[in-house]
Amino acid sequence: MDTSSNLRTTNEHFRLVAWHTILSIQSKTRAISTAAANAPSSVSIVVSSQPQITSPPTSAVSNIPTPTIIPNSSGVKFPPIGSVKKDFSPAGLERLWDIVGPVQPPPFTTTRVPQTPVALPSAPPALYPSWFAPAPADIFPNIKLPKDFLFGVATAAYQVEGAAKSEGKGPTMWDWNSRQPNGVADNTTGDIVDLQYFLYKEDVARVAALGVNAHSLSISWARIFPFGTADSPVNQAGLDHYADLINYHLASGVEPVVTLFHWDVPLALQAYYGGFASPRIVDDFVNYAKTVFKAFNGKVKTWYTFNEPRVYCGQIASYPFNFTLPAGVNASVAPYQCSYHLLRAHAGAVKAFREMKIQGEISFKNDDFVGVPWRANNTEDAEAVERHAAFQIGVFSDPIFTTGNWPQRLLDTLPPSFLPRFTAQDKKDILGSADFFAIDPYRTLYIRAPLDGLAACVSNTSHPLWPQCNEPVLFDSNAGWAIGVTPDPASQDWLQATPNFVRQSLKDLHTRWPSKKMFVSEFGFVEPFEELRTDLFRITQDVARTNYYMTYLGEILLAIQEDKLPIAGIFAWGKASSSWLIKLDHSYRSSVLAMVDNTEWGSGISAKFGIQYVNYTTLERTYKRSALALCEYFMAMQ
Repeated sequence: MDTSSNLRTTNEHFRLVAWHTILSIQSKTRAISTAAANAPSSVSIVVSSQPQITSPPTSAVSNIPTPTIIPNSSGVKFPPIGSVKKDFSPAGLERLWDIVGPVQPPPFTTTRVPQTPVALPSAPPALYPSWFAPAPADIFPNIKLPKDFLFGVATAAYQVEGAAKSEGKGPTMWDWNSRQPNGVADNTTGDIVDLQYFLYKEDVARVAALGVNAHSLSISWARIFPFGTADSPVNQAGLDHYADLINYHLASGVEPVVTLFHWDVPLALQAYYGGFASPRIVDDFVNYAKTVFKAFNGKVKTWYTFNEPRVYCGQIASYPFNFTLPAGVNASVAPYQCSYHLLRAHAGAVKAFREMKIQGEISFKNDDFVGVPWRANNTEDAEAVERHAAFQIGVFSDPIFTTGNWPQRLLDTLPPSFLPRFTAQDKKDILGSADFFAIDPYRTLYIRAPLDGLAACVSNTSHPLWPQCNEPVLFDSNAGWAIGVTPDPASQDWLQATPNFVRQSLKDLHTRWPSKKMFVSEFGFVEPFEELRTDLFRITQDVARTNYYMTYLGEILLAIQEDKLPIAGIFAWGKASSSWLIKLDHSYRSSVLAMVDNTEWGSGISAKFGIQYVNYTTLERTYKRSALALCEYFMAMQ
C-alpha cells in the first residue's frame, strides 16, 4: 500500500471539505451583508468578516495530469471520453474549468434586496379600437380561472443565473459549448447574462408585482455536485443558495416549481463517461435528485425531473456536442440511447421521490404537438401525423402514461441497435412514473408525408427524413398561406403563433395521454427584430408577443371551461429572452412564459422571449407591454 498516496488523498479530502465549508459560510454571509445594507438605521446587524472566495484554492499536492486536448478539424476542443480521471480536489475542479477556458467574473457578488412592493408603470395606451380587439381584462369577462390556478413565469438556470463559476459551481456542457466555434450564433456566453444568481430577489419581487403566483425554475446540477457523480462531494454553498431562493419565493407569495435538469449536464460527467449517452448517468442523476428532494421537501410542491427530454436527446447528437460522445455511440443512435437512459433515470428519481415520501407531485415536461394533416383527407399525411406524434411526444409519454413501452411505430422502424428495448422491470418502473401531464405548446404546425411517399422513407435508412418520415409545414396546402404570425428570423424555422390550433392541440394531447391534471409548462414568442431596436419605447412595445399571449390564454381558458380539460396552471417563458433554432431531428430550443430576456441556448442573447427587457450593460430590468397585459388578464380572471 502506498501510504503517501493515501495521505495525499486524505489531505485533499479535508482541503475540499474546508473549501466547501468556507463557501457555505460565505453564502450565508452574503445574505447577512445584503440585509445589513438594506436594514433601517434603527436595526443593528453584525456581519462577521469572512474571506470572499469565488474559486477554489489551487491544490499543491494533486498530481493527476491534465489530458492533452487537441482541437479537431472543426476547431472543437474536448478531451477523449474517459481520459479525465476523477479528482475531487479544488485543483481537480480547476482542471475541469480549464476544459472550458477563461470565465468572466460577475460585476458584483452580493445579493441585492429590492424595495418592495415594486411599483408598476402606468398602463400603455390601447393598441387597437375596442371593437377590433378587447383589452386584456375584457377577454371573456364572465369566465374565471379555477381555484388555486398557477399563473406563472419560467426560467432555466443556465439561461438566467450567470455567476458561472461562483461559490463552487462546476462547469456544464453549455459553459463549454459557448466557447466552441459557432457553438452560439452571437458568440455570447452564460457567464453573466441576467445574473439572476445574485438578482433573484429583484426578479421575484418584479413578477410578484404583476400578480404572478408561481415561478418554474431549474436547479443547476453542477452547483450541487460540481463533479456530478454520486461518490463526489456536495457543494453546500449551492444548496444554501437554492434554499435562500426558494424561501424568498415563498415569502413573496410566488410558488417555486422546480425542474431538476434543464439541459445543463455537468461537464465532468460528459468527460468521465459521455453523459446521457452512457448508462452510468442513471445512478448519478438519481443520487442528485434524492439530495435535492431531501433538501427542499415540504417547500416545493411541484417537481419536474427533465425539461423537454426529446429536445435534449437530439441536442447531444448536434454540433458541437456530437464530438463528445463515448466510443461506440454515433450521432445517429445517440438520441435513442439518451432517451433510454433518461427514461430510466426519470423512473429511478420518481421511485425515490415516492419511497422518500416527498410532499407534492412530480412529472416531466413534454414539448411539441400532435399536428394537423397538411392535406385534408390524405391518408399519407394522416399517417405522417401519427408518426410525428409518436416520435416527438409518444417516445416519452407512451412509456410513462399509457403502455410502459416505446410507441409501436418506433419499435417497427428502429432496430435494437438504435433503440434499446426495455426489460420487464424497466416497463414496470417507468409506467405510471408521472403524477400529471405537462406540455410546452409553443405552436402547432401542419404535418405532411415525405414528398416521395411514406414507403420510400420508412424502408430507406439513408432517406433524409428517416426514421421520423414526416415533415412540419408552416403554410397551408391550398394557396401557401402561413399557418400563423411569423416570429423573429432567429426562430422562424420552428416557431409561429398559432392560437387557432392550440385548443384542439391540447384536446388531442389529453385524449392520447390522459391524466387527472395538466400544466401548460411553457409557451412564448420571439418578438420580430426586437434585438435590432435601440430605443426603449420601441423595445417595450412587443405587440406580436402581447397578441400571442392574449390569444393563447383565451383559447386555453375555453379549453378549461368548455372542453373540461384539467389544466391547473400556465407558465409563460418571458424573462429575458433568446432562442435556439429547432429542426425536426437534432436541434434544440426553449420556451415558456419567460420571466426576462435571457441567453437562448444556441441563439445567445439575440432572440428575445422575455416579458421584461434586460439591459446587459447595467442589468436593469424594464417591463414590456406583454408583462402588463398578462397582469391585467390575470387580475381580471380571478
